[in-house]
Amino acid sequence: MTKKRRNNGRNKTNRGHVKRVHCVFSGKLVPKDKAIRRYVVKNIIESSAIGDIQDACALEYYTLPKLYFKNYYSIEAAIHKKIVRVRSKEGRRVRIFSPKKGI
Repeated sequence: MTKKRRNNGRNKTNRGHVKRVHCVFSGKLVPKDKAIRRYVVKNIIESSAIGDIQDACALEYYTLPKLYFKNYYSIEAAIHKKIVRVRSKEGRRVRIFSPKKGI
């Protein structure tokens, strides 16, 4: 039978078993090497309120802390939420990561 992908859609080589992680959207358990990973950095406070808080702050050069998340998505949820896209047969062979513009 023909193979769709060289790595069978996983990053597992010479490992028998890989732990599973929960998908953020569906809660589905997905193998960690197969899951789509995205690292998210957010401000604790929304951008409209940052100026008000910095004006009211007693410290002059206080930087607000950030929230750091590592999100795991199942393939189905990532495609549905448009985090990744379905690629053509030739496009699947391209292994170079192209970052999103504007981030």
